[in-house]
Amino acid sequence: MYFKKLLPILFFTISSVLIAQESAKIKIYGFVRNDFYYNSRQNTEAIDGLFHLFPKPIEMSAGIDKNAVPQAEMLSIATRLGLDINGSDILGAKSSAKIEADFAGFNSNFYVIRIRHAYTKLNWAKSELLVGQTWHPLFGSVMPTGPSLNAGAPFQPFNRSPQVRYKYNFCSAFSMMAAGSYQMQYTSQGPNTSLATNGANPSYLKNAMLPDLFLGAECKTKHWTSGLGIDVKTIKPAIETLTSKSLVAYTQFIDSKFQFKAKSLLGENLSDYIMPCGYGITDSINGNIGYTNFRMTSSWLNVVYGAKWQVGAFVGYSQNLGTSKNLLANIANGNYTAYGYGVYNQIMLNRMYRVAPHISYNLPNLKFGLEYDLTTAEYGTLQSNGHVINPSKVKNHRAVASVSYFF
Repeated sequence: MYFKKLLPILFFTISSVLIAQESAKIKIYGFVRNDFYYNSRQNTEAIDGLFHLFPKPIEMSAGIDKNAVPQAEMLSIATRLGLDINGSDILGAKSSAKIEADFAGFNSNFYVIRIRHAYTKLNWAKSELLVGQTWHPLFGSVMPTGPSLNAGAPFQPFNRSPQVRYKYNFCSAFSMMAAGSYQMQYTSQGPNTSLATNGANPSYLKNAMLPDLFLGAECKTKHWTSGLGIDVKTIKPAIETLTSKSLVAYTQFIDSKFQFKAKSLLGENLSDYIMPCGYGITDSINGNIGYTNFRMTSSWLNVVYGAKWQVGAFVGYSQNLGTSKNLLANIANGNYTAYGYGVYNQIMLNRMYRVAPHISYNLPNLKFGLEYDLTTAEYGTLQSNGHVINPSKVKNHRAVASVSYFF
């Protein structure tokens, strides 16, 4: 009975693809992926632990640290399916589009299909216009190579957003790019908990009436890619607005066997990039609740060698730099209010570092990966200047094994 209902849908889908192929070339790609992971303690994470960020702080209950509990899991939800579409020329430009999804979306009790990329692109001789959802420019064209699904987060800004992006190539090696993006799956933290328990909500950017703006320049040759960029974002959690600025610099070298990649970021209010840097409540000159940015610096380095057999390592470091203005203490209890990843009431993440060696075995359609990840997080008591006192460290030992079949 179920198959009879499904048959017309399959027929319509296949017919639509065949008709579309008369005017467009469609390539199907993707992979089937299975991941097994082990953690030595509880962590701030996403996608049921596949997307690992950092260990949670010590939280004592009846003399026991309730976060000192190991965990292990195996999941297939990172499996991915995509379409690359190349169509006829439009307005003198080569037209193309991409649709890509995985199974890491979720509702109340199971995982569902989730959009990763969905954009249209027009390419002229020296310029490119992209409209749709793809990687945010702060994620950029340089990302770490390794088995982990988190791609270096939270040291690497991780975000896919709906955007309009224009790039101009001054020559074969140098280009500049401007983009305006909005928030959908990766959103700023804040006081509104109507959509998510942690207050992550796209309304803060929507209510500010301005997109997240990015301007960058990139130099790209056969082996080297290097670039700089600035990002400016304005959110409106309530009546007052908050503007945040971030600077990024990156470089990479890639040849047939050797890869060297590095990125450094100096930023404000980066919770929409899955980074431990948000904002807090301060005084306002208008008599309303005001906001101040937390600032942070984050850097990573990734080295990989090999082709069929690959060995490599990822090293990351991030540091809280405090707030641009003093936080306002609550009259009732003297506490400070802050929003963002790494904030646990008055305990806040101060600095963090990661060392993650890995090895992978690559066949034409099959890849095996194994990674060990040691992440150390330092927590302390939040102060009015956004720094912490009485810091203490916690460590998470993580092992990841992945098997992927590409097509």
